[in-house]
Amino acid sequence: MDSPDFDAIIEDFFDAYFDFHPTEAAEAGLHDYDGLTGRRDADTIRTYLGRLRELESRLEAAGGASLASEAGLDRELILRQVRFDLFWLDEVGTWRKDPRFYASQMDLSLLLLSQHAPLEERMGSIVTRLEAVPALLEAAWANVEDPPRPFVVTALVSYRGLPAFLRGDLAEVFASVEDPELQARFVAARDAAAAAIQDYASYLADEVLPEAHDQYALGPELYRRMNALLAGVDLPIDRLEEIGRAEIDRLRALGASLAEQIVPGEGIEAAFRALGEDSPVAGAIVETAAGDIDGLASFVEGEEIGTLLPGTVEVKEIPPFRRTNFAYIMIPGPFEPANTGFYYIHPVDASWSEEAARDFLRRNNRWTILNTSAHEAYPGHYHHFTHINRAPTKTQRLLTSYVTVEGWAHYTEEMAWRQGLADSDPRLGLAVVQDALLRAVRYLSSIGLHTRGMTVEESERMFRVLAYQDPVNARQQALRGTYDPQYLNYTLGKLMVMQLREDLFEARGEELDLRSFHDEFMAAGAPPVPLIARTMLGDPGWQPFR
Repeated sequence: MDSPDFDAIIEDFFDAYFDFHPTEAAEAGLHDYDGLTGRRDADTIRTYLGRLRELESRLEAAGGASLASEAGLDRELILRQVRFDLFWLDEVGTWRKDPRFYASQMDLSLLLLSQHAPLEERMGSIVTRLEAVPALLEAAWANVEDPPRPFVVTALVSYRGLPAFLRGDLAEVFASVEDPELQARFVAARDAAAAAIQDYASYLADEVLPEAHDQYALGPELYRRMNALLAGVDLPIDRLEEIGRAEIDRLRALGASLAEQIVPGEGIEAAFRALGEDSPVAGAIVETAAGDIDGLASFVEGEEIGTLLPGTVEVKEIPPFRRTNFAYIMIPGPFEPANTGFYYIHPVDASWSEEAARDFLRRNNRWTILNTSAHEAYPGHYHHFTHINRAPTKTQRLLTSYVTVEGWAHYTEEMAWRQGLADSDPRLGLAVVQDALLRAVRYLSSIGLHTRGMTVEESERMFRVLAYQDPVNARQQALRGTYDPQYLNYTLGKLMVMQLREDLFEARGEELDLRSFHDEFMAAGAPPVPLIARTMLGDPGWQPFR
């Protein structure tokens, strides 16, 4: 039986969590939070930490065994989120060492790209957020001390780009709004925000960066605890590394086999180059992705990969202000009435040279686009979230695990190819391998950078040699590993889903088919994979990687 006291804990948790993370509430479709930016001054952070410790004590006292199954899972999810925030804010101290922590509150993408309200209404929310930017930067000035060099370098990318975005792209987006009072507020807020950002960027570049150090590693103890919280499984670091190296070996062997089918006798690098020759023309890259969507949905339904729930995916060109990734998808949160996902693709930029455009198209060729679309739309993220948004409780719909969300989408890439997507063409298979190698090297890089004394240069070399990345992307990936050790999630989550699938088919035999497995998995929301597995298998002690 559920307890009224436990219901109160849930409400108190979300009140505290969304008060500190209002942008996440807005992303979930709670639009009362649209104009809010989480405060980041030291007093606010310490108050939030105190609320989290109180909630942790109340959750521990509530006990799991006395709660009904859904409430028991809710308790586990909230307790993990509380401990995760305590880990990063209190133990690691991200707010004291990473300037990027403050830039994350300045992201306006959701309000610009979402269609949930008229542009004028969304502009009002954005203006309110911009008015809070100077206070955010005051907090950054006061709180951040002695940050590691890679953190400063990557923060500068954001801070140097934001003023031009505010004065250029953002002003252009709002030019059609005819409310003079709102326009005046916008100009004042924009200029104040841009000036505060420029001042902080100059400070980071001129005073902080020259003295910055390279002590970014979590260290083995914190890293292991991070991963246990993240993945729901506590593994020794040696074992984690062994698992990652085995996956690299598997993928490289698979890649060599596929290369032999594509360019017999010429090797895997020649096969990757051959993929690049099958590229869309410069003006058709978005149309190529759009053309994949209906076929992917039909494939999921026709090959009985999973049950399609109501909803559509629209493919759009990434606007200039958000062109930092090749592709991403915006999926309606559980409280949004609409269920259309917006899948954004990077076009060829008209300002690029002919050579730059050609390299971009080769890298993002037809097969890579198809694999990316499978990851982002069907049977990956969009397909998954249409199920997550129907999970039994609010907690299960809102508190998703990075390792499960990204692990599922990554798992679906190879699964779909093996199940017959594009007739299991070896060229699609090689595109799957190429993307999987990148994620597997992230996995090893995360472990190396944070527990093995690996340098950024050594990580960069690993991306170039093992994942066949170009120098620019290899450098970006290596730098990301210093501040985002969680980017091992893609491979770690994929491998856990694969292990669960194997164990479940062994346990149920002919009673189970692929659609049933996938539907049952997605219906569980997206807690860490071991929590899903223990319910599906009826084994409270289930562990992956035995």
